[in-house]
Amino acid sequence: MGGHFGWIDWSVVAAYFALVALISHRLQGRQSDVHEYFLGSRSLPWPAVAASIVSTAISGVTFIGVPALVFAQGGDYRYLQFAMAGLISKWVLGRFIMPRLYEKHYASPYDYIRDRLGSVVGKVSALLFFVGAVLGQGVRIYAVALVLELLTGLGFAWCVALSIGAAVVSTWLGGVRAVVWTDVLQFAMLVAGGVVAILYVTQGYPGGFAALLEAGAEAGKTRVLDFTADPRLQFTFWAGVFAMPFQNLAAYGTDQLNTQRMLCCRSVREARLALWWSNVGELVVVLFLTVGLALWGYYRSHPVDPVFAGLVAEKGDRIFPAFILSEMPTGLRGFMVAALFAAAMASPVLSALAETTLTMFHDGHRDGRLAPARALWLSRLFVVGWGAVLGGFAVLLAGRGEQLVPLAFQMTAYTYGPMFGLFLLALFVPRGRIHSIPLGVAVSMLGVLAVDNAARLGWTDGGPLVAFPWLFPLGGLLCVAAAMLPITQRR
Repeated sequence: MGGHFGWIDWSVVAAYFALVALISHRLQGRQSDVHEYFLGSRSLPWPAVAASIVSTAISGVTFIGVPALVFAQGGDYRYLQFAMAGLISKWVLGRFIMPRLYEKHYASPYDYIRDRLGSVVGKVSALLFFVGAVLGQGVRIYAVALVLELLTGLGFAWCVALSIGAAVVSTWLGGVRAVVWTDVLQFAMLVAGGVVAILYVTQGYPGGFAALLEAGAEAGKTRVLDFTADPRLQFTFWAGVFAMPFQNLAAYGTDQLNTQRMLCCRSVREARLALWWSNVGELVVVLFLTVGLALWGYYRSHPVDPVFAGLVAEKGDRIFPAFILSEMPTGLRGFMVAALFAAAMASPVLSALAETTLTMFHDGHRDGRLAPARALWLSRLFVVGWGAVLGGFAVLLAGRGEQLVPLAFQMTAYTYGPMFGLFLLALFVPRGRIHSIPLGVAVSMLGVLAVDNAARLGWTDGGPLVAFPWLFPLGGLLCVAAAMLPITQRR
């Protein structure tokens, strides 16, 4: 399989990694303390932060998994309904939540929770972030390793190590500045990769792009809206408007992977601009849904390369990587794989995990006893440690047959509920009305776990009780309600 990839392609990929390394190296000299290393001294321009937010959200899962949603039998554009959740949640975040995080220069949402609800609760929220980050981001690394496996013929574990290693080196050298500016490069390459794929397919399609859209519409591939009220369906209008805003509020308000970038802006006004302009990322989703439509059109009249046919039949998410490796010419193939690497770098999550570990769990840093140079060195060690953890979890995912997009969301549902619930309690509920936070967290996680595994518990005849979008409001509301139950005597 590696024979599909020649030295010219490898040269293009190597040029991309060299550019990432150059960016990180040029920024290395500025890393004098952790305030600069993790927050860029709160001086990053908001357009770069907006591009970084999009690049993080539109990841390797989007690059690989979203085209497969349209290409699959019965697939269409209904995933786009989730864009409404972004518009709703980002307005709420910018208007009501960002000012709270900027008012006392908090380093993370867990810092805010600790200030409002106490040190133990702050650490609990940080631990939930750790678990959710490993679950959710492990899927992204897993997605990239699948492609590298096709590309190189290397073992899956070696592919994971290659992907993680590049992210560790970049984050180690340049900190969050390197993360943000590398994300800007990744955003440009991600968009270019999608456009290149569509142009390459449609220039040979009879009648061109217009004919492809017409054929897709006739086959039902361009369907966007689904008003079905069945909560077991994943991609519906009701899930996009009423369920997924909870996921977005948790992702951008309580997940340091995303929040860290917004806290790097010069002011709350610029953080709002970065957040609101990141809605442009929904156009990238449209782009990659259209890539899936182009692949569907192409393979209506072309057989899948026999080298990849069995792998695609085993896992439909492999169709776009298989197309890149088998159909695209030398050089262009290398650019597309470099774009995939760009979409899948784990640098943002490594930076967020390392920062949270230091700021929430190192008392010496909290009370000022930890020297700046020592804190910086520890932060870099945390980057390496978390890289090893993420890589190990990605290896454990090998062999799963689920589609990548639902799997990525499903993994975060277990922790986003209690994280968001704790944040809501810190924002809006007086401490005197909160009786048992451990009960709230436990009920939230166990409730989501039970509902998500309803078939195994015998509650259904094999299908889900509800689709994954509804797990997010369920988890958040269970946490708030259980924490406020007056069944324990609060001290």
